[in-house]
Amino acid sequence: MTGTLPRRATAPVTWPEERTAGLAEEAARRTPAVSDPVAVARVDGAAVRVDLDLVVTHGTPLAGVAETVRRRVAARIEAHTGLTVEAVTVTVVGLRLPGEPPSPGAGRDGSGADAREAT
Repeated sequence: MTGTLPRRATAPVTWPEERTAGLAEEAARRTPAVSDPVAVARVDGAAVRVDLDLVVTHGTPLAGVAETVRRRVAARIEAHTGLTVEAVTVTVVGLRLPGEPPSPGAGRDGSGADAREAT
């Protein structure tokens, strides 16, 4: 006997805003010269908007870093959630001197851990 099985109706997966913000922070941390990202995500149906505050190493071209962060955050969220990223607003809230460690308690979990990875 051959044939196809009927497709089951599946409810769309809803992504909590806090979890989506965590993905944005993780993607930002993986960008060289970026530390202490704090994100707020607003999910509306299948779309999300992200506001991201971060600290950048002094001497780094800010426009280039902001554009790299926007692209990484959008790609990470879309790949992991299936949501459409409408906007990623990046605000540089501070500068860090080269060699200066990230601020204690930075990040959503308060660990101060710098989870950068080469990409």
